Amino acid sequence: MSSGMAIQLDWLPPFQGTAEVQRTSATVEIRFGSENATRFEDAWSQSVQQGARVSAYPLALWLASSWWRIRWEPLPSRIRLLPDRSLADTGWRMSHELPAAGYGFIWPLLTFASDGEAILVNCRRSGALSSEPVQYLSEFDVFVPASEFERETDRFMELVLRRLDSLGQTELHVLWSEVLAERADPAQSAARRFEARLGYEPDEAPEPLLQRLLELAPETGLDAADEIAPVCSGSNPAETLDEVVDLASRPGILGRFAVSQSGFVANGKALPWQRGRRLADSLRESLSFGSQPLEDQALADLLQISPAHLTELPQSPNPALMGLAVRTGGSGQVKLLFRKRNRPARRFEAARFIADYLCASHDHWLPITDAATARQKVQRAFAAEFLCPIESLRAYLGNEFLPEAFEDAAEHFGISEIAIKSHLANHHLIPHALLDSPTLDQLTP
Repeated sequence: MSSGMAIQLDWLPPFQGTAEVQRTSATVEIRFGSENATRFEDAWSQSVQQGARVSAYPLALWLASSWWRIRWEPLPSRIRLLPDRSLADTGWRMSHELPAAGYGFIWPLLTFASDGEAILVNCRRSGALSSEPVQYLSEFDVFVPASEFERETDRFMELVLRRLDSLGQTELHVLWSEVLAERADPAQSAARRFEARLGYEPDEAPEPLLQRLLELAPETGLDAADEIAPVCSGSNPAETLDEVVDLASRPGILGRFAVSQSGFVANGKALPWQRGRRLADSLRESLSFGSQPLEDQALADLLQISPAHLTELPQSPNPALMGLAVRTGGSGQVKLLFRKRNRPARRFEAARFIADYLCASHDHWLPITDAATARQKVQRAFAAEFLCPIESLRAYLGNEFLPEAFEDAAEHFGISEIAIKSHLANHHLIPHALLDSPTLDQLTP
């Protein structure tokens, strides 16, 4: 669900604390459309309140310091979950989870993660066994368009800064002016975006790494470099980038995309999964494929490769970090570097190559990654629908979604069983709890 964002302030008499905290004491409501993240049960008054009694200053300070990472950094592709299903990555959580705003206040359990186009906002209610006097009650997931997030944080910052003007130049004044200056400068903005996608705070990414990624962008395409950066996030980003560059130099499988890019401009206002599904439906219709499963020969013909390439193992014994297609010249030839090592997964990867070709005509490299970016979401949604149209899957399964039926459907459509279940779950036909293990699709529909 896509939603607007609003941070509403009602100034209160000063709380105890620093001058900035006192000056910005307020009842704060954080709303996303009809959802209210700050609705809570107050143990002191034994009533349900709509707004949290906190200071707006730590909230603003946290938003300003985390702005680039909230705006551009996706969920980690290698997710580790704690027993309460929260993320185990402490560094990521400090920049993306609102309780990190701290200052002794009890904040709602909000998590922000970007796919580049929108911000996924996850809200969890307070734990049932929590002894805190404030128990937040809301639980929801919404997508906030990135432009809406920018507008509302700008408006909120302006309100807070005006309130603080009587105190002179505060830390927030300095920090937010730096963020605005960086956003206004194309070169600084590009660098900050890459830093965020690499998982770094502003000015903390190693300069050689950042410079190398910026220099690689003209070769790959700027948007493709944006997709590569999250792949490199982790403990050894420079080594990972070396592996990506080495991957691009391997021989690969030579082919050509036998589909036209004209007539397939997706609606940019729709969510990524909606765009991917519509693109798949449009291509199937244009190719007169109907709703039947796609044979290996038909799929291979779209890439002008042998069907055997959908079943053979990659040439390198070491698994690649990502799949990659590299345009090899003006003739339309492309080098395909598959990552997956079994037929269902390679078919899915082949379909993702086709989706990226249709959507990213300007990039020289076409990356296929595990990242939760909008571009990768479009690819995954396209591949699922192109290889296994949801209506055909529903008709095949009938009314009984049994484990053995999922296995049969996977064989019938030539994709993995987990892809079948994810496809059904993302269309709200089965609960995500039926998936074998937590995946990105559970957290980033």
